[in-house]
Amino acid sequence: MQDMEDWRKEVVDTGVTHCPSCKSTDLLMGACAVGAMTVHQEFICNGCQFEFKAMYAIAFYYPD
Repeated sequence: MQDMEDWRKEVVDTGVTHCPSCKSTDLLMGACAVGAMTVHQEFICNGCQFEFKAMYAIAFYYPD
């Protein structure tokens, strides 16, 4: 199992979300909860069936 901080750094550096258990990128995206400052995304790994949630935060804004 990949350490949470190592997983975050790798995902941010590569721009690719992967399973923290087996590193597969074959992920099923589930429900998404949108808050004022964050988005929580559910994932299920199609490789090992590991279930996890990822939290995304506001990084910047851009004009329309």
